[in-house]
Amino acid sequence: MNQTCEGNELDKLEYTIEDKRQAIPETTVKTIARSAMILSNTSIDESSILASSKGLNFNDEVRHVAFLKVHKAASSTAQNIFLRFGWTRNLTFVLSPAKNKFGYPNIISLTESLTKSNILPTPKDKTFDILCNHVIYNKSAFDYFLPNDTKYIGILREPYEQYKSTLNYFRPGYIFKKILGEFPASSFVRDPMKYEPASAIFSWTNNRQALEFGFPLHLFQTFNKSEVILILEKLATEFRLVIISEQMEESVILMRRYLHWSLKDVVFLDKNVAFQKKDTTLVQSHDRQFYRQWAKLDYELYEFFLRRLRTEIRDQGPDFDEELILFKEVRKDTSIFCMNNPEKDEFLPINESKWSQAFNITWDDCQLMRMGELTFVQIIRERQYGSTDI
Repeated sequence: MNQTCEGNELDKLEYTIEDKRQAIPETTVKTIARSAMILSNTSIDESSILASSKGLNFNDEVRHVAFLKVHKAASSTAQNIFLRFGWTRNLTFVLSPAKNKFGYPNIISLTESLTKSNILPTPKDKTFDILCNHVIYNKSAFDYFLPNDTKYIGILREPYEQYKSTLNYFRPGYIFKKILGEFPASSFVRDPMKYEPASAIFSWTNNRQALEFGFPLHLFQTFNKSEVILILEKLATEFRLVIISEQMEESVILMRRYLHWSLKDVVFLDKNVAFQKKDTTLVQSHDRQFYRQWAKLDYELYEFFLRRLRTEIRDQGPDFDEELILFKEVRKDTSIFCMNNPEKDEFLPINESKWSQAFNITWDDCQLMRMGELTFVQIIRERQYGSTDI
């Protein structure tokens, strides 16, 4: 699917950037960029990466990655891993123009896949290495701009939980402005076609995860099980891994193994969790069953890749569970260390293990793990193109 929209049709898809509540406060983005450039360990140091990559050859790590960032699926948490990986190695990211029709420099498109008009050209003598900003998936479009050996990683969330998060965050106008009563979302889910935008491309609640995975628009009008199965089988051949947000740590360990990355590369802090609205009055107890009837594409997509993830984990053997225990401990220690606002010369030592040499979590690492998406994209833009305005 490679849909476009023109003029005021964009108004049909309301958008509020997550990063407004999580970005590190600074006077200007350029100030952020200048300060980030002097972080002591943000340039590539092959010896230090090798030290934390026990059993891995530095030349074997995968550096061409496309991450499909799906809305309200814990994708900002996963995205930070890719941003940090590329930043520390000075890799080249696919970026939209800073001034684009969506109004945010960290969005490529909410309504179409990659095109020559919605991304910046590569810097001179460079090729794209990493894609991890919002855009609609289309294999042909991705293949056109990315290297042939690019590995594709996606992310999905249990559809009803993703729907509730969408309601909390975006408060779609076609629900909350047009439906009267105490529980507009409950009224919506009982008769969604009465309120939905004419096209799924302009909806936050019409199987949005399937839409961002590139499902053809006619399936949003008429569900066809046989065609859906063919699409899922095709996606399974194209995506090396689809992260399941409810099993984020397990997914990330698999990704580390598949991409030959180090343990330090994939340590993460939860993003956006503290900024979620805690409004529990938007839905009622029976809404889930109604939503499942509505979101057939999202459920087919989610349950297909959930089954695949569980199979992949089982195939890893008992060694996987051992690494999972270690990873959870490292994440917990890292979270405590970073949230305690360490001094610049402080560090958290991580002991050698079966999967990693000893390494340190530093003040610099904390800054990058805590950095908001918009801020991070703009410091990358500054380094990659010499300006935050391009």
